[in-house]
Amino acid sequence: MPDQSEMSIDELQQLCDRADLGMSREEVEALKPVYDLYAAYARQCHEIEFGATEMIVEYHPDWPEE
Repeated sequence: MPDQSEMSIDELQQLCDRADLGMSREEVEALKPVYDLYAAYARQCHEIEFGATEMIVEYHPDWPEE
């Protein structure tokens, strides 16, 4: 996965256009720092190695018992 923090304003503008967000150049420039921040967080999540662990969520309506 390429380093998304290196995405240029033009690339982000194209991404927004493909998503049909209708954003102006100024709006994309304002969005870029936020995009870079969350892209860094997403990269950190993708780098976690969970191994062969199965990830599940369980719901027990009677928990905790009193």
